[in-house]
Amino acid sequence: MGFGIMKKPKLRNGSAAVFKPNFMAGLLSVIFLALTAQSCSIKNIMLDEMASVIEKGMPAFEAENDLPFLEKAFPANIKLLETLLVSRPDNGRLLTLLSRMYAGYAFAFFEGRLDRAAMARPSDPNGGSGVEYHRAALNRYYQKGAEYALLALELSYPGSRKQLSRVTAIESFMNRLTPKDLPALFWYGFNMGAYVNQNRDSMKAIAKAFPAEKAMLRVVELDETYYHGSAHLFLMINYAARPPMMGGRPEKSLYHYHRLKSVAGEHFLLGDVYFARYYLHRTQNREQFEKMLTSVVGDRAAHAHYPLLNAVAVNRAKIYLKAVDQLFD
Repeated sequence: MGFGIMKKPKLRNGSAAVFKPNFMAGLLSVIFLALTAQSCSIKNIMLDEMASVIEKGMPAFEAENDLPFLEKAFPANIKLLETLLVSRPDNGRLLTLLSRMYAGYAFAFFEGRLDRAAMARPSDPNGGSGVEYHRAALNRYYQKGAEYALLALELSYPGSRKQLSRVTAIESFMNRLTPKDLPALFWYGFNMGAYVNQNRDSMKAIAKAFPAEKAMLRVVELDETYYHGSAHLFLMINYAARPPMMGGRPEKSLYHYHRLKSVAGEHFLLGDVYFARYYLHRTQNREQFEKMLTSVVGDRAAHAHYPLLNAVAVNRAKIYLKAVDQLFD
């Protein structure tokens, strides 16, 4: 989902400019000075300020719809943040940024590849190729993302890990959280929930579903508009993807879809894509499934509103349309 560090400046014709070498050299010099500062307090101040700047600049990358470009940028940005974290392990901003970056990297690129491989037609000679690799990568990235968010919560609420592991303690723990905890809480729920969704045949993963669900419900209570209302997106998928005996509730899924559309607007195409993939698939409404995803692929006007997220949405819509016979056999 849009998770880069810096926005590429735009030229008059709308194309993206490339950062000049002296700009990048300047940035690296600042980082070097921060990491090698003799005074611990000066180093911490510089690192904290850099974390703040990066945090504020992250949403700017959602204006980028060049997925290949971003895929190459993600690993370097993640390692940069992890390098800074070594010197400032108690910086909640850095921890939350890393949680967000791992979530974005996994969601934007590896989930699509896994879906394409898993949904390939039996006659496709490459069908199934890479399924285990992409699933293992997804699990690794989502678990790392959840861990970083959990560490951020631990800074403010020591014992968070223990309380989230106890069903009887989760409710009271969530009630303690305030709007300032939204970033860490949301990305914890996103990473953990995505991990569960990719491993619905694993009881170990399913055990993590309850705290992820409670995290997103608390996000909705605190601010349902946070990150384009994506807590509703998560809950919509959560209640549609699971069978009734495992907590699935189609009527709740439908409710969160409508809330998502109300918050994010008609141009947030990820809502339609995952409503089709999970709710319409669960209710076996093939006609509406194909109609909705075809509309997503053809909706060029929406790209001006959510360029990056809608680029991901169109990519997924094409995968699901191609696999319609397997989904509705």
